Amino acid sequence: MKPVKRNTALEIASAAASGGKALSPEHKRFQALLGKIEKARERLQSWQQQLPLFAQMHKAQAAPVLAQLTAERRAWALGLEQLLLNRRWSKAETKTLSRMLCDLSGGLVDESDPPDAEMKALYDRWAEIGFDEKEEEHLALMKAMLEEAGGVDLGDDPAVSEEELMRRAHAKMAEQHEQWQSAPRPPRKHKTAAQKLAEEDEARISQTVREVYRKLAAALHPDRVAPDATREQRERSTALMQRANSAYEAGDLLALLTLQLQIEQVDIAHAAGIAAAQVKHFNKVLAEQLRELEAEIDGRQHAFCTSYGLLTQQRIDPAQLGALMKEQVRELQVSRLRLGQQRKLLEGEPVMAKRFIKELRAEQRVDDKLDDMLF
Repeated sequence: MKPVKRNTALEIASAAASGGKALSPEHKRFQALLGKIEKARERLQSWQQQLPLFAQMHKAQAAPVLAQLTAERRAWALGLEQLLLNRRWSKAETKTLSRMLCDLSGGLVDESDPPDAEMKALYDRWAEIGFDEKEEEHLALMKAMLEEAGGVDLGDDPAVSEEELMRRAHAKMAEQHEQWQSAPRPPRKHKTAAQKLAEEDEARISQTVREVYRKLAAALHPDRVAPDATREQRERSTALMQRANSAYEAGDLLALLTLQLQIEQVDIAHAAGIAAAQVKHFNKVLAEQLRELEAEIDGRQHAFCTSYGLLTQQRIDPAQLGALMKEQVRELQVSRLRLGQQRKLLEGEPVMAKRFIKELRAEQRVDDKLDDMLF
């Protein structure tokens, strides 16, 4: 058996492309897909490697600052209540500060597990409606929006959490989609050209995966191992066969092609030697695998952002999580400074306190307008 080549599929494809023969658009797309898949796999592997490191950094760097900020917010919430009780404020000022107090104490209840009972009681003393009632209204609104958007019934359980509502909505919509997909369709007398083409493409794709696997299985069969092969060579052949079996079960054409390159059966990346029609079907499978990889990457990022309370619409580079940690710590420190400034202004001279309350009231009005636009 020939030694394993260390070249990646992308490297071999690039070398083949420079062989002098012009490539068709399908051949070029084949090479482009190989490159994108390789980068996507590297990115997914980077997420797997960096997440534990980020967790360690967060525990050592961000968690202590977050604990300090939480303690300071809690102390300020209690101090703000005393300020409201012990000073004479106008009706408008009392309303503005009460809302600030409820935002502060309510946020602390949301973030604590189990909920902070003292902060919850503080919220209830100053809010127009109690914390539990507010949560029920919020969940009812979310439930109605999800049911309308997804066309599903999420039940009448009043004790369900926001996360559970989202999970149920996703499960219900997935179930509806599956039922729609499996529902019997009225028979057609004649298949359309598009249907025939799609069926032919699907058959060719499945056949391609089977053919590549069959060649691999034949090449890696124990009977094909040379009689004088070493134990190491036999173990390598067995390991390659196990990889081929796993790739075939998963329908992973790229993994099968990579194995072919390793044992030098065929140079699949040598575009000049493959018919464009054959490459076209490779591309369909590779494009689907690329979509699956990207979906997995997006899922990792979503779970990461949810775990650490991050909001972003852009893709995060897992290699830059260290810089992200520094930014998160900086933002926490800035939040501590702002909290201290708020407390200093409100506990200081009445003129400065009234000016701050006026600015705060303007911010609250902007927030109210945004809420009206959204809901």
